[in-house]
Amino acid sequence: MTLREDDPRSVGGYRIESRIGTGGMGVVYLGRSASGRAVAVKVVHTRYADNPEFRARFRQEIVAARRVSGAFTAPVVDADPDAERPWMATAFVPGRTLAERVDETGPLDWRALRRLGTELAEALREIHRAEVVHRDLKPSNVLLLGGEGDDGAVRVIDFGISRAASSDVRTQTGMVMGSPPFMAPEQFSRPREVGAAVDVFSLGAVLVYAATGRSPFEAENAYLAAYNTVHSEAELGELPEPLRPLVSACLTKEPENRPTASEVLEALAGLPEELPGEEGRAESSPIPVTTLSGQATLPSTGAGTTRPKRRRKRLLTGLVGAALLGVTVAASVAVVADDPASTVGEADQAGRQATGPQATPRGSTPPGWRPWHNALEPEKDEPMSIGPACTPDALGVFCSSAQVALTRLSPSTGRVDWTKPMSRKEVSSFSLREPVVHDGVVFVSSADRAQGVDAFDGRTGKRLWHLDGPVGGFEYLSGVLLVRLDELGLSDTARYAAYEPGTGEELWRRELTSTSASPLYAGPEGTLYADLRGGSGGVARLDARTGRTLSSVEAPQGDLWLATVHDGTAYYARWEDDTGVSAAFFVQDLGSGKTRRVDFPWSVEPEAPPLVHGDTMYIFDYGNETLLALDLKRGKPLWSSSRELRVFSEPAFHQGRLYVLLPDTSILALDARTGKEIGRTAPSFDTDGRSFEELTPSAVPPLPAGGVLYGISGQGIFSVADVS
Repeated sequence: MTLREDDPRSVGGYRIESRIGTGGMGVVYLGRSASGRAVAVKVVHTRYADNPEFRARFRQEIVAARRVSGAFTAPVVDADPDAERPWMATAFVPGRTLAERVDETGPLDWRALRRLGTELAEALREIHRAEVVHRDLKPSNVLLLGGEGDDGAVRVIDFGISRAASSDVRTQTGMVMGSPPFMAPEQFSRPREVGAAVDVFSLGAVLVYAATGRSPFEAENAYLAAYNTVHSEAELGELPEPLRPLVSACLTKEPENRPTASEVLEALAGLPEELPGEEGRAESSPIPVTTLSGQATLPSTGAGTTRPKRRRKRLLTGLVGAALLGVTVAASVAVVADDPASTVGEADQAGRQATGPQATPRGSTPPGWRPWHNALEPEKDEPMSIGPACTPDALGVFCSSAQVALTRLSPSTGRVDWTKPMSRKEVSSFSLREPVVHDGVVFVSSADRAQGVDAFDGRTGKRLWHLDGPVGGFEYLSGVLLVRLDELGLSDTARYAAYEPGTGEELWRRELTSTSASPLYAGPEGTLYADLRGGSGGVARLDARTGRTLSSVEAPQGDLWLATVHDGTAYYARWEDDTGVSAAFFVQDLGSGKTRRVDFPWSVEPEAPPLVHGDTMYIFDYGNETLLALDLKRGKPLWSSSRELRVFSEPAFHQGRLYVLLPDTSILALDARTGKEIGRTAPSFDTDGRSFEELTPSAVPPLPAGGVLYGISGQGIFSVADVS
């Protein structure tokens, strides 16, 4: 749907492109992140923004969606419940809703219906394990992804009226939240007492709708539908016979008599894959294996290339602090040095220490260093908040949060060396950026909360200089600090300036027009590259100290994301149908302008820029949870990591090795030429008993520095010995 005159053109730094739909809570837009990724941005209706009860419920929606983001939901990318109009951004999941599918092509056949029920039951099982109740499961909140007839993998969306089972936020007296005729009876009669059983009831109603095109409590209006739900028996219509007993059990009036989602899943697994007389139809209308993007999985031409049936939580690209959501850096407690004198028990100590060669650091280590980990627990009575965003460096780990402008954790012990407070001044909006560290200087969002820039000496904590805000972003490239002086907004044209990192002296400023929110890249020998597509249409080479244009080349045509620039070469990913899945890269020499195409043997999801070293490109494929190495000269894959590894972070390259973080907070070292495992560290945190989907991913690669490795995960920050 096209944008209306009063629709926003930018929300939270995401460029708004079109409307996706409108619901009771707000409007959902298709937006575009700085890297070019599509996101779905839900913006709350103005009439609700001043309602404290609503804001509390919207905050709960965000918490609930974060807790269950994974194989069956659209992961939360960003959110601001305190904005003038609260909003939340999730990964954009292309596909038709079940309501659209049934409306356009009619009820599902048996195979599609059985698959739908199985995946919905599995989704509810995972949602309920996270102690969340959806409370609004209906055909328009069920996405069918890809393939003929859109009968592919299922995603449950819109946790708009969900709540965690332990939440203190309660429905207002007299207010019924949900969507008749797919609500359970208790949602009308006792809405304060609803539990997981309401989702099972809704599952039964959705299956009847998918099989017949009608709700089991269909009526002329919502009021009659509510009455039917509470007082009348379900109308099952043409529901296939094998499903009738199970669906009837789901639609039982009393919640305690309904099966659990796990029991529904088990019952569905026992049903026949084909109904008598339908084998021929099934063969002529197969349900394809699909990827999250809706693209059919290509035949495997290398190890570990098949799309898994279940997906990991996807990274919150560009939001490093999301790896540690909900804690503050006010405390230096919970720091454990892995030595016999620490407070860790002997059994726990034995389980955490690496054995054999893993315990021997490669090269010199910081003075007094021992393995440590810091859970960054909040101090007593400290409010929960977004953050911190942390950046490891050889000087230590630097973190920022909404409460603390900057703190440094000691590289030797993990304890807080010093802290710079954040102003408590109330502001209309505040976005957290991870610290940028280079050559002993740390750049962070300004402590006055005005979205400016502060530069600190990373050794002493002394503030070196300050730049007033608001600014749209900052990064260190080619010896200068580059700052977008204009906030992200409607225009593709913005002012940029370069500053001397140590003194804050302005070196130059100029206006650039680009469709990219971050158009500048490091070049060789004190130069920059500027992606000016949307303006002059090419890629320009600039002098980093003066901002003067030295040369330019025409960019290749098409819907391409300039993923990275390395050693005078630009690497563009081509999106497949605006999905974030890429089957090819275009490699352009920025001196001559010559471009060549490198095709992948399967479609990948490069959610972050690839790592290029020499003639090899390393890509983290989020869809298959594998690390790929491609020979850029021959355009052929070299190797891919095993799916059993379940890679968890972007890779880091150091001295011929690749380092990646695994879900159990161990760090894996791979030979960069062959992909073979060299070794791995022992886990730094106890993750036993937690499933892969329950663990929070990290957007920060491990940092090898000074003979040790630094890592950031959802459990906290740690430092371990490099593997030998």
